[in-house]
Amino acid sequence: DNNTGLVWEQAPTTMATWTDARLQCINKTVGGTRGWRLPSVAELASLLDPTLPAPFVPAVFTGVEQMAPYWTATANADSSSITSKLSLNFQDGMVGVSAKSNANFFWCVRGPMNDSAY
Repeated sequence: DNNTGLVWEQAPTTMATWTDARLQCINKTVGGTRGWRLPSVAELASLLDPTLPAPFVPAVFTGVEQMAPYWTATANADSSSITSKLSLNFQDGMVGVSAKSNANFFWCVRGPMNDSAY
């Protein structure tokens, strides 16, 4: 991604709970490289291009599901609960909250982590 300097999976992964999605990213090996993780909500939202039709992402990315939220690593600051995380829906580009026990889609990313974005 020339905008952020991050490396994204070309096609997002299937559904999992937040914990399982996080572990699948951490354990992912692509082209002999590791270091994948869940993106922050700001990183994931950076893929959105409102000039494109839903799912609002460039055609280089394939298989983006529009009808379900995608996990982020960002905590839900509006709640004292540690059982939820922010998620992003590519149907409308809106950020929401998902219980970590829900099965959501996830999109792994590689690159430096900006702690202030979490």
